[in-house]
Amino acid sequence: MRHSLVFALMVTACGSPAVVAKGPASQLQTSTQIVTQDRDTTEPELFARAERELAQGDYTSAKRDFELLLFIRGATPLELPTPRTSTLRYEVLESNPSEAILPKVLFDLGTTYEALGERDRAVGAYHALATKFPALRSAKDALVRCVWLHAFLEQWKELGETGETILARADLDQLDKATGLGARGLSRAELGDTRLAMRDVQNGIDILEDNRIGLTGKLPAAGSQLKFALGETRRIETEQIQLQPVGDDFVQKVSTRCQGLLDAQTAYADAMRTTDPHFAMMAGYRLGDMYRKLHAELMAIPPDGFAKSEHQRQVFYAIMHVRYRALLDKALIMLNTTLDVADKLGDKSAWVDRGREAKSQMESALAQEKTTIAKFPWTEDEIEKALRIMQEKAAKDAHPNAHAAR
Repeated sequence: MRHSLVFALMVTACGSPAVVAKGPASQLQTSTQIVTQDRDTTEPELFARAERELAQGDYTSAKRDFELLLFIRGATPLELPTPRTSTLRYEVLESNPSEAILPKVLFDLGTTYEALGERDRAVGAYHALATKFPALRSAKDALVRCVWLHAFLEQWKELGETGETILARADLDQLDKATGLGARGLSRAELGDTRLAMRDVQNGIDILEDNRIGLTGKLPAAGSQLKFALGETRRIETEQIQLQPVGDDFVQKVSTRCQGLLDAQTAYADAMRTTDPHFAMMAGYRLGDMYRKLHAELMAIPPDGFAKSEHQRQVFYAIMHVRYRALLDKALIMLNTTLDVADKLGDKSAWVDRGREAKSQMESALAQEKTTIAKFPWTEDEIEKALRIMQEKAAKDAHPNAHAAR
């Protein structure tokens, strides 16, 4: 009765119905009678009710009943203080395990947590299932669900570990292998090893292409993760090219950065063609932020090496801002699209908050640029015309023979 009494005090203090399991805790069986404030029930009845609540979308009630079932079966919630890892794990006690019901309860509780937006808790439930019952097929399914959650929560180390665990299993189909490779590859990229990341990502993409997965229509989540990882690898490698200090190779650096951005954009766009809204949202934010970051770096370039007088400095400023403002326009288009999707899904995650903050910053930057350029003695049309003339002259100087042949 000790466990039952403690739990009764806990749930009463939290405003939930008091629950008492009749009989010694060590002798609980699946037919144990459970007394609540409203009626008597048995464990099978409580499980059936929780399943019904989950199916009907009553996630709050399902969460309450699944957590109660875990307590009855001897699974005690253990809160962990570290915010960057899952804030909930389950210490499944050896006394009174119920392999007939516990795996299903853990998996469905994870599903319930996901539906409620409690992603850290979902990770804890899924990992508990995979750790306690590794031989079950549902353990593999739980690990796959953890992959999407770790990525969305930016838990890169845990993502790689989960990918390794998946790849070590003997019951994988081709999509499972692609999932494990994508998880490990994305983890490696975010942790700085883009070389090994690219190897994993390419191996995963090869699996998709060999099996014609996602060639038409939307990509499954495994394919979207691989494309997102490909975009991340290209982005990280490209952004390592520093534009300052400005040297003789400045034009080549800008060209390489722009090409890298376009290559990453292709991968991110593929990631957004998915059945999984998480990766679509992540890819949309990353792409918009990549445009924003390149614009900010270009605007931070001092005019000292290009202009001597104040007039030349104004010309330099005006041309740079008119020339590269398209980067901000493109970023805003990507972010607005991503945020529209988030609004439709009701998502209020950190990715969405970050996207809204970036959008606000870019809108302010655009407004400031227009105000500054309006003070110059030229209109934007005049600046754009001058820019076109300069570009044509540069092209002629670069390829004089081609223009002479005309």
